[in-house]
Amino acid sequence: MKKVLVYGLGLTGISAVKTLSLMGFEVFTYDANKEIVEELKDYTYSPISKDRAMSDSFEFVVKSPGIKPKDPLLIKLAEKNEIISDIELSYRLFPEKNIISITGTNGKTTTTSMITHILNESGIEAVAVGNIGQGILWQMYNKNCVFVEEISSFQLHDTVEYDTHIAAILNITEDHTDWHGSFDDYVNSKLKITQNQKATDFLIINHEDKILQAHKKDFRAQVYEFSTKNIVEKGMYLDGKDIIFTKNGKKIKVLSSDDLMIVGNHNIENAMVALLVCKLYGLDQESIVTHAKSFKAISHRLEYVKTIKEVDFYNDSKATNVDSALKAIASFDKNIILIAGGYNKNVDYRPLVEAFKEKSKAMILIGQTENTLAQLCEEMSIAYYIADDMDKAVKKAFEIMERGDTVLLSPASASWGVYKSYAQRGQDFIDKINKYELESL
Repeated sequence: MKKVLVYGLGLTGISAVKTLSLMGFEVFTYDANKEIVEELKDYTYSPISKDRAMSDSFEFVVKSPGIKPKDPLLIKLAEKNEIISDIELSYRLFPEKNIISITGTNGKTTTTSMITHILNESGIEAVAVGNIGQGILWQMYNKNCVFVEEISSFQLHDTVEYDTHIAAILNITEDHTDWHGSFDDYVNSKLKITQNQKATDFLIINHEDKILQAHKKDFRAQVYEFSTKNIVEKGMYLDGKDIIFTKNGKKIKVLSSDDLMIVGNHNIENAMVALLVCKLYGLDQESIVTHAKSFKAISHRLEYVKTIKEVDFYNDSKATNVDSALKAIASFDKNIILIAGGYNKNVDYRPLVEAFKEKSKAMILIGQTENTLAQLCEEMSIAYYIADDMDKAVKKAFEIMERGDTVLLSPASASWGVYKSYAQRGQDFIDKINKYELESL
């Protein structure tokens, strides 16, 4: 029986323990914060100490995506064990599964969700996995369908054999340098999605992304591109409001961007990728178009909340980095009251504040990054308020808002340290909106 170690008992770790134990592995676990997990009470595994983890040898160690490469225990484990991620393990255990892979700094969840929606509505069973939904291993153990994988740089970092027939890299901008140690490591991790692709595979990339264009000659798969700014030779581009598919000099209108139920230029890009993926998968255009039109925005990503006294409220809690928040700001014309800030990932917030200045009414700041953002607001003469928490932030928004304004939660920062997830932060925003709406009646 092969001995394996699961390092970290979060969502991916629990999924790994369940799957590996039922597939006949001798499973050991280590988590500094917990030994026994209620969800695993019916599965066979052995929690071990840190010392035992370092002294024993294992067939491999599957680690939680949140554990950084410089983690001291991980470095020690790597001296005599192979370290892999859950997506790498999923490929090794289930190489016959039908997968579609999506990565990028921003837009992954919307794109993954839209592809899954179109496939399911077209009669092809599909499930979103990876960095979204339930653990990938447990899903693959129990289901035989199309797995649309949203894959983070954390997961790709520890891949070796992982391969996919259809992959997409939406964009690459600065993010997670605190985890990776450098931007180069972050970029190289993202590009790992292509490392085992062959000439018979497909890769979709952003025509406007300078990093992806610089590596274009290195890709072995058939490359398709998307752009809302320029015509591409093979892929999809925007002509006015029409999304056009082009290949071998032929052009076909797919649909109008006005037909989509998701707002913002970045969401048109996400839709292009979803449309391309489904086309390359083999769906007919009529089915793709029909079901793309019925896809609605996911929760916490430029999610319209409600209108109060002619002021629109939008929840964009999933904007955990600067580039994502920039896309949200670009979706509105003016008079934005922006609630921003959160966990400090040591990135440059200047581009965010510069872009906001053109459309600003005021910035309301929360979290570890509030002082950094406040300094930039002062430098650029932007009105700002510092709030201790979401309650005070939303209260201040109600105090200063006027007819025609837009109140936008787009933090440009992770939620760690205050919230368990961006979803919890977004729900808190919605709850506080409802609270102060009642008080304002």
